[in-house]
Amino acid sequence: MQIYSISIDKGQRETTPSERAFPLGVYHSVMRKNVLGYTPLHWNEELQFCRISHGTIRFYVGEENYPLQEGDGIFINSGYLHMAKPVDDPDSSYICLDVMPQLLAGFPGSAMEQKYVLPALSDLGLSHLPLYQTEPWQKTVLEKILHIYESYESHTYGWELEILALLLEIFLAILEHRPQGTPLIRKSRGNTAVQKIISYISANYGDPITLDQIASHAAYTPSECCRMFKRFTGESIFSYLREFRLEQSANFLTSTEQSVSDIAYTCGFNSTSYYIDTFKKQFGITPLQYKKQHNQA
Repeated sequence: MQIYSISIDKGQRETTPSERAFPLGVYHSVMRKNVLGYTPLHWNEELQFCRISHGTIRFYVGEENYPLQEGDGIFINSGYLHMAKPVDDPDSSYICLDVMPQLLAGFPGSAMEQKYVLPALSDLGLSHLPLYQTEPWQKTVLEKILHIYESYESHTYGWELEILALLLEIFLAILEHRPQGTPLIRKSRGNTAVQKIISYISANYGDPITLDQIASHAAYTPSECCRMFKRFTGESIFSYLREFRLEQSANFLTSTEQSVSDIAYTCGFNSTSYYIDTFKKQFGITPLQYKKQHNQA
């Protein structure tokens, strides 16, 4: 299943749907088909396992980033900010498994939950782990991610049992090879601060926003907010704000009958002409052309 625009709540937490009876989300994301041409900054309640299916994609997790080639992948723990951008080919794509911790734990109070799942969720040294084909155990994990995707797509008899068995094998491999050494608490604090920044932007993007307002919400100085956000995303806070407003406006264009002017002001742009110019620079066409194209699709 292709996800065209990741469903995100006001805290920038991904809310990609999954079955409550079997809490696993599985999708295939082609970068070009996302609204902005990439997967924007967000975080998951789920554990996430990704495998690049085409091209090269740079994953940003916390203050690190990794250019991952076709066949490589990455594990991202619950609660950590991340985004993904194509390196060259806009049709670069990846498979993603969103696994609710409860699926691995079995039931509250189980040995799996107490000995493995909860400690993994709180392990600051296990925020993420890139997976490369050149490393034998990681190659095995990557093959199992692909196997899970194929099993999920086929829905043959017993697919839930097969997938659960593979997920437990993958989870065990990750735990057995977790990074060693003392984790940096600073990185965890930075993750929380940037989460607060994007949460504030998500809730207030339709209004004028100042750096002082953002800093007050994040409980850091304006300069510290700017430095942390740049480390985590590679861009400035207001560059992110502009792109966030454009993404929201694109959603309004395709899902409502509002005029371009109304959408511009709803999404926080202080003039229609500025909005149209900014939109055209981002998407290569005007908002009205974008709306017509998607209505015809």
